[in-house]
Amino acid sequence: MSRLLFIALPLALAACSSEPSQQEGADDFANRIGQNESAAVDGTANPDKPNTANAQPPQGADLTQLQKLGDIGGVNLGTREGGCTLMIGKDEMIIAGGVNDRAIPGKAVVRIGDSLTTVDASVGGLDAVKSGTTYEGEGFTVTVSPAEGDQQRRPANVLVRDAAGKSQSYSGNWICG
Repeated sequence: MSRLLFIALPLALAACSSEPSQQEGADDFANRIGQNESAAVDGTANPDKPNTANAQPPQGADLTQLQKLGDIGGVNLGTREGGCTLMIGKDEMIIAGGVNDRAIPGKAVVRIGDSLTTVDASVGGLDAVKSGTTYEGEGFTVTVSPAEGDQQRRPANVLVRDAAGKSQSYSGNWICG
């Protein structure tokens, strides 16, 4: 019996280790958020798609037109104890985070006019980020309305409105961790 176990155990371990991994690799993550596509041949950042965020959107940009985030490696959303991402298809359109203190506002980043812009939520901390809230940027607001519940992945609608009242809605999945 022990001889059979001695032979079967390595075979079972080999079979388990040959199953495909469900975890995403570093290259897959970089491709998904656009780091590989926005890097120039020499490894420097592509100036057409900056990876740092500004408090104000670029002059003349249509503030209601969200774009794929891409490389966000230089974005500082401050201290975070969790966050959420709006996915539309395979594209990340909003990343938001917060802390477990309802007195501290959450923060998010969007890409508008080929520039990353940070937006602030009202108080509510991570709970507000996960349950949906409104983020305010200079000249525009982003309201995230996920479906009820506490599932990690929920359908969500987003309304982006500029100061003149022009709006654009988006639908996707609000994925929180």
